[in-house]
Amino acid sequence: MPRLETLSRALPPVARASIALVTLQVVIGALLRTVFWASFRSTAGAASDADWAHAWYLGLKFDLRLALWVCVPFLLLSVAPLFNPVRSRRARRAWLAYFVAAQGVILMVSSVDIGWFSYLGARMDAGVLDLLASPTIGLGMVWQTYPVVRGLLAFAIVLAGYGFLVHRTAFRILLLEREAVPAWRRRVALTLFVVACLLGIYGKWSWYPLRWSDAYFGTDPFVSSLALNPVLYLVDTFGDRRSDYEEAIVREHYAEVARLLDVEEPDLSSLNFSRAVYPEAPAPGALNLVIIHLESFAPYRSSAFGNALETTPSFDAIARDSLLFTRMFVPSGPTARSVFTMVTGIPDLNPLRSASRNPRAVQQHTLINALEGYAKYYFLGGSATWGNIRGLMAHNVEELQIYEEGSFEMARGDVWGISDLDLFEAAHEIFEGQSRPFFALVQTSGNHRPYTIPADSGDFELVELDNETAQINGFENLASLNSMRFLDYSLGRFFELARQADYFEDTVFVLYGDHGLPTPRNTPWNSLGLAGIHVPGVIYAPGLIQEGARIDHVASLTDLLPTSLSLMGVPHLNTTLGRNLLEERPAEAHFAPLWDGLITDDYLLRVDPQGVSRLFLYETDDEPEDVAPLSPDETARLRRLHDALGETARYMMFNNPPRELAGSRPLSGSLDSTRSAGQANDP
Repeated sequence: MPRLETLSRALPPVARASIALVTLQVVIGALLRTVFWASFRSTAGAASDADWAHAWYLGLKFDLRLALWVCVPFLLLSVAPLFNPVRSRRARRAWLAYFVAAQGVILMVSSVDIGWFSYLGARMDAGVLDLLASPTIGLGMVWQTYPVVRGLLAFAIVLAGYGFLVHRTAFRILLLEREAVPAWRRRVALTLFVVACLLGIYGKWSWYPLRWSDAYFGTDPFVSSLALNPVLYLVDTFGDRRSDYEEAIVREHYAEVARLLDVEEPDLSSLNFSRAVYPEAPAPGALNLVIIHLESFAPYRSSAFGNALETTPSFDAIARDSLLFTRMFVPSGPTARSVFTMVTGIPDLNPLRSASRNPRAVQQHTLINALEGYAKYYFLGGSATWGNIRGLMAHNVEELQIYEEGSFEMARGDVWGISDLDLFEAAHEIFEGQSRPFFALVQTSGNHRPYTIPADSGDFELVELDNETAQINGFENLASLNSMRFLDYSLGRFFELARQADYFEDTVFVLYGDHGLPTPRNTPWNSLGLAGIHVPGVIYAPGLIQEGARIDHVASLTDLLPTSLSLMGVPHLNTTLGRNLLEERPAEAHFAPLWDGLITDDYLLRVDPQGVSRLFLYETDDEPEDVAPLSPDETARLRRLHDALGETARYMMFNNPPRELAGSRPLSGSLDSTRSAGQANDP
């Protein structure tokens, strides 16, 4: 293998100049990050040395990505004679102007970012555009606050110095005579250069690229901010610019929403939605909480909901001994939206992408942190970088341990990582070794195309049916049927192991589907779009619930965490839309907010993109018919509730910072008393 310096001499001049330009930009990025760190390090918490080192390491990778993106036009366009800086002095001047201008943008964004952080305590995001709505005020504030003239003079001097460095280093390389080397060596050198550039832009040697959410690997906001690159972060937030809320609408509906949420101290001025919850049955001790995310678990495909193929015997057995919420809905379909909704209690109504992918919504209060002193785990067969879920979980859940690809001994099965069977067995092994109470979110992902059934799948047996029979029973093909059955088999294997373990009786298991699926059959629910958002909700608590019950009123995924903590007797501070489903409420207070409407025990409201409301009686075997013209008062009431909940949810997405319950009530009682209380709560 030729030595590195020999390969570099074999590179084209533009490639060698780019190496110098990238190196210079990375050094500048490190200097800017040092200034940021020195200016605001006093705001940091007690981060470990390892966290600081990881933040600097990630920052270096983000800076490298930005430097490479700046050089991409130079590398691509220089192939054309008109833009080739080796052949044309005019092209060299143009490229020098380009790099100076690009550096000017980077320095300007970085400077404004420091001022933004000083004022708001957060990296600058797309909200900076709000200043352009009143440019006179914004510019006046800047003029009166900062030394603008001296700053611009310093800015010009720095840019001139940068241009000088580029001219004396990178652009001199362009004019150096290229050494005569064999053609094969030039091809090898160029190939390695291209691969290195692509890896630098991709940012990680993993299935998913480096993303802004990787910076949120811990709970300290400043450590995460240090890792971010201000230019790349600003660009990332522009993708979700349209997700902002209208505060005037939130205030208009505040009284009604506060009443529905049982806010004890309503305050319109502060838009207070928080309520301290002290369950009537205090916890006898610390009960474990395990939440199991069931990928693509459409209820109509489950025998617990009447499917004739008896597809889910393990789930059925659990549901019979549990609280089964038969009419639970998620706001919309994609998996990442359901994870965000469940963890935060805020319906994910982010318009463009899931809220977990919105850098401006990464800071969230979650009821998981009410489980003080617990070991906390997140299990995923693939990478937590998927959907930027790492940022949501690691940044907001205290002392969270993430088990993902690379954490397991089992081999990766397909694009989704290790199989659900392996995932459950790995989680059980961790649970068995725990000496303190624990929380875990176990996210399955195998019930998804390409419907992989691993070779090592225990005694699971594939069913042999024709595709037509599978489709009649709601499956697109035989592969999807067997995939659902394998998820159920994996679930059954987990509970088979759990029932033999010490932690079983002291654990509350919560199961939910992340979304449903459209059915190949023409059903009323399918035509209304409900088949894709209807999911099962299950609370299985062997030590608390002695007799199962089906709960048929409408429920939302936002409600699962507050319901579970209340059943466990854990005091908590609830700040979002989630409610305890076991509390008595009038029928009109049963609702689930949807992406484009609202569903209640009787009605489905749909609001089309033009703002037109349609109303349906969805529990019917007949073709759904819009009854809005026949029920104008009910349509108006539900439309108002839809507007209120939707705008409030968008407000909460950006105004739900972590906070603590002030003055917890002492925990007391016995396991027997809590079992009785849990049984009394059974509807």
